[in-house]
Amino acid sequence: MIERYQYPEIEKIWNDQNKFDTWKLVEQRYLETLEENNISPGGISSIIEKTEVLKEEVYDREKITNHDLASFVDILQSKVGDNSNWIHYGLTSSDVVDTANSLLIKNSLSVTIGLLDELLIQIEAKAKQEMNTPVVGRTHGVFAETTFLGNIFGNWHHEIKRNKERLEGCVETIAIGKLSGPVGNHTVVDENIEKLTLNKLGLKPEIFASQIVARDRYAEVVTSLAILASSFERVATNIRGYQRSEVSELSEPFKDGQKGSSAMPHKKNPITSERITGLARVVRGYALSSMENIVLWHERDISNSSVERIILPDAFNLLCFITKDLIEIFDGLHINYKAIEKNLNDAEDKLSSQKILSALVKNDIDRDEAYRSIQELTFKNFSTKDMVNKLSETFKVEVNLITDFIENETSIENDKMSFNNKFK
Repeated sequence: MIERYQYPEIEKIWNDQNKFDTWKLVEQRYLETLEENNISPGGISSIIEKTEVLKEEVYDREKITNHDLASFVDILQSKVGDNSNWIHYGLTSSDVVDTANSLLIKNSLSVTIGLLDELLIQIEAKAKQEMNTPVVGRTHGVFAETTFLGNIFGNWHHEIKRNKERLEGCVETIAIGKLSGPVGNHTVVDENIEKLTLNKLGLKPEIFASQIVARDRYAEVVTSLAILASSFERVATNIRGYQRSEVSELSEPFKDGQKGSSAMPHKKNPITSERITGLARVVRGYALSSMENIVLWHERDISNSSVERIILPDAFNLLCFITKDLIEIFDGLHINYKAIEKNLNDAEDKLSSQKILSALVKNDIDRDEAYRSIQELTFKNFSTKDMVNKLSETFKVEVNLITDFIENETSIENDKMSFNNKFK
């Protein structure tokens, strides 16, 4: 990931040094289990724990071996010394790499879910604060009916909450390792040793393993991240729409000293929302790559490996980066109540069409005939008052029977207790 979009906590997880340290942890826990079961001499695991394998050492060795895990094992053995031949005993590369990857992905999911909790708290607070702030509802970008800003925020909140629950499910899916050796048939390492070792790492064994942890597990994680990114993009796209000059109902925070344009000093552009939109496209691309990685030859090939070196750290970096972006947007979100009121007033004669239709239907007027009459009058830009008078005359319905219905429906607000309960 380029430095511009790195998220520090994710970068700490996926940098090469931490990756090699995690490989070492897997090897150390495995030796510990062998020692506890009197399979290998004692004391090796404690030496491994204290031994440092630097990424630069692995890089240099890889120039000879052309194999990063083999290079890592060579260096670890050279530093451990006596009885080091027990390191990697009965294992193959994927045993260490895939088991370590599961730990790295679990840690990354923990960071991501933590950020989502922070975001959800903010959106919930905004929804409750604006639960009865009327705003023009739009379908197809066109005036529809009045809704509440709190309902819009609540809708966003629940969608993101579903994404969080999806990622929590991924934690269970990915908490899988394998230490079953080449092609996964436990030639040397029996199932009990595998289970005991993985338990120490907070993982479960892959049942009927091939040589790898199945890549549908990885695909579930990455596609779930892509769905989350798409939900973020929906929020960001709508904020961009609300920030348009002719709408101006919501806008991103604009920091002191910030410049919206190099040429036009008046500009306040929704650049953070646009960045979320752009980066979401990248994450969705990774979803396709992750699904293509499911398809491997027989017990394994490594066509997936190069892809995963890119998409796993990048997907988590980007997701956490844009989550932080969205947190900052909601933290400083500007709500232009004057613009909201103006747009409601401008849309007033359009927003009552369904209420008028319902009032006529309630008074036994043919629905299609009433619909066509209202449609004709709205297309001619009749005011609500003039429309009601005209319809009253056309259908012989008292004016107050229509206006009372409109006013009663317009006066509806969210019940605070019911609204708050929706977030439980």
